[in-house]
Amino acid sequence: MSIDPRLLERRREVAEDRAHRNVGRLLRFLIVLTLAAAVAWLAFSPWLSVSQVRTAGISVSGANAILSEEGVVAGTPMIMLRARAVEEKLLDDPWISDARIHLDWPNEVIVGVVERVPVAWVQTADGWTRRSLDGASLPGGSVPDESLPKAILPAVGGPEASTSPLVLGSVEFYTALPTSLWPSSVIRVESGELWATVDGYDVRLGRPVEMEAKAATLVVMLAESIPTGAVIVLIAPTHPAISPVPVGIGEEQSGEGDGQP
Repeated sequence: MSIDPRLLERRREVAEDRAHRNVGRLLRFLIVLTLAAAVAWLAFSPWLSVSQVRTAGISVSGANAILSEEGVVAGTPMIMLRARAVEEKLLDDPWISDARIHLDWPNEVIVGVVERVPVAWVQTADGWTRRSLDGASLPGGSVPDESLPKAILPAVGGPEASTSPLVLGSVEFYTALPTSLWPSSVIRVESGELWATVDGYDVRLGRPVEMEAKAATLVVMLAESIPTGAVIVLIAPTHPAISPVPVGIGEEQSGEGDGQP
């Protein structure tokens, strides 16, 4: 039985058309594959890998070790870095209060770190620790030395210590106080109020508010002649006062001023 030539021709045309489509698909696939391979090669090539890591603000923290652990080092493909995740790792270091990472394409990383600075030794219910301006507890021993002023706040304790107004007020006061006065300075709580001993004087600070202004006012007052034993009152820093010296304090041993021989 013979097959109609027209049917054979149609079958041939259909087969050729299918072959052309298959060749076209294969070519497109090969082109896409080649482009993907080229992009992948470029992404992992030295041209798009870290050639330099520029850092700023790193001193006492473990930032350099963290950067190394997270692959922020020369040779790492830029595409592999996750800046936000590395920033969060840096913020886990108690010394670091802020961290910013910028990927400066094609091959540089810029790291900026703000480190905390110890301002005072603070005694809470959990013991002595060094505290920064934001109240954070910093590593470095549990026995106070003379390098920093002190605040004795035994009623404060637990995780809330870093946000306690008493702690924050104390460190704020000390940040505005000259470091020359730090060795002689101690803050304490009496009857719910903050008191301080500074340069041999008792200073009534009151509530832990306007502490920077209170410290600035105290510095000005200490430059004046204040009777020995007087109490400096700084509840309102714009209206400071000096409590009278109790009778007998500051009198000469010879008895001058009391009529006695």
